[in-house]
Amino acid sequence: MIGNFVKSKVVTAYPHTPIREVARLMHEKRVGLVVLVSPDEADRVVGVVSERDVVRAVAREVDPDTPCDLIATKNVITLDYGESVGKAAEVFKKYGIRHIVVTKGEKLYGVLSIRDVIRDEAILRELAQYYDWTFERGMSA
Repeated sequence: MIGNFVKSKVVTAYPHTPIREVARLMHEKRVGLVVLVSPDEADRVVGVVSERDVVRAVAREVDPDTPCDLIATKNVITLDYGESVGKAAEVFKKYGIRHIVVTKGEKLYGVLSIRDVIRDEAILRELAQYYDWTFERGMSA
């Protein structure tokens, strides 16, 4: 289950946070996704801002002091923490995304990144089992 592998220390911001501040948070925390939460409910997801969103904003010459809500993805793809790693792999592939927001009972629980998946042997073993593959330590493509 993906709940065992997610980063529970999620970098969050409010929708009114300037794009410049979100970019600074990404740089300082070394993350590629900032989860936007409701100012009224800190565990309710209202959007996400990815590195791709920030790059697009810069390319379009959006004022960096603009609220990040303008460039955020609002229809956030989430999975419940009890879902399988295989399901997460399917979501990464289907939507071409690098991060999945993980919830528990409709509340923010963590974030799973594609990088987390490829770096963790336990996740790779679970994927191998899900897809009925053979997995051996030190395997390469």
